[in-house]
Amino acid sequence: MTERDIQNDIQRELSRGVTRLLRVNAGAAFQGRIVEQTPERLILSPWYPIKLGATGISDLIGWTQEYGLHNEIGDDVHIAVFTAVEVKGPRTRITPEQLAFIDTVRRSGGRAGIARSVEEARLIISGK
Repeated sequence: MTERDIQNDIQRELSRGVTRLLRVNAGAAFQGRIVEQTPERLILSPWYPIKLGATGISDLIGWTQEYGLHNEIGDDVHIAVFTAVEVKGPRTRITPEQLAFIDTVRRSGGRAGIARSVEEARLIISGK
């Protein structure tokens, strides 16, 4: 099973109910005025690189709604807990930047972790 397959399974199975997970596209691209375009080639001028997504950001981010919390006057309060899932294939390694992002989310009160299966993602979302 590929990393993309795992990611799709996680989104399909777990992005409903109280949880919403959105795909984050990260990487680099080029932008500029198109000078020439064929099916095999694209020429931009002037061109410049653009960065997509923050360095280390997880593949899937979103929120998990918490119910049953009570405020100081006793009313129920519902909050959205930031949730981030870094999806990895069976042999894919995590980068230091991805670990730093996960650590930052956790230290800030969110839920984050590495998942190689739907079951591992379910544990992250549940806060375990």
